[in-house]
Amino acid sequence: MEDIHSIYINILSNAVWLPIWAVLVYLAFFIRIRLPRRRLWRLKDPSHLVVSAATSTTTNTGVYNRPATGIGQVRALILATRSLQNAYRRQLDIQNILLSKEPLHECIENDLLILGGPKNNEVAAKLFELLADEHPVRIIESLILWRTNRVGGRWVDQGALEYEGHAINRKVVMDYGLIIHTPNPFTSRKRTVILFAGSHTYGTVAAAKFFTEDLHKYIRKLTRNGRESFVVLVSTHIVNEYPTNIKIERSYAW
Repeated sequence: MEDIHSIYINILSNAVWLPIWAVLVYLAFFIRIRLPRRRLWRLKDPSHLVVSAATSTTTNTGVYNRPATGIGQVRALILATRSLQNAYRRQLDIQNILLSKEPLHECIENDLLILGGPKNNEVAAKLFELLADEHPVRIIESLILWRTNRVGGRWVDQGALEYEGHAINRKVVMDYGLIIHTPNPFTSRKRTVILFAGSHTYGTVAAAKFFTEDLHKYIRKLTRNGRESFVVLVSTHIVNEYPTNIKIERSYAW
């Protein structure tokens, strides 16, 4: 009888502690994983997030022209999706994935994730136009200009630092990635825009990789004193088409 009694006690004890442990595990996950990623992304309505991917190429099928995005944008989206799922899980709904040439219409007022720079992404080009006087970055083809001088409150190209990826034997060996995080300038509602772009396609991957894996270490510094927006330029060495040794080159917050 004593053995049976002990078994009952153990079963009852496990039944009591199991939900407690489940709550503690969830709290640890929320504090260490979910909360930092939410602070990083700062989406206001993740259930209506819109992804605008660069239209990198168009293929003539013989019947119609088929637009497609680049490998860098695809890889960046995979990295972003993993991080977003950890941040928002059931709230997240990534169904609105559009190429940049597709009209966004009212969706441009949602939270936006823009993949690719102004060369191949029309939404990115419009974003740079609206933020031209806010931050020091300008992109011309594959050249990233980091401006250092202002005249009359406006950024000027004179004296700008130039960053462009390097290729050897037609293979990119070094690239630069760009991250922009700012309230959505296409709407008066509280929504967020995040952009990942690069000098070349691997820079876009590097930007997404650094944002999702390392930027949380710098987020407090970038957003101190009530700043809501920032731009970060990173450099990366490309090994077998994979970005390695990603480092911050420049950053600016406003």
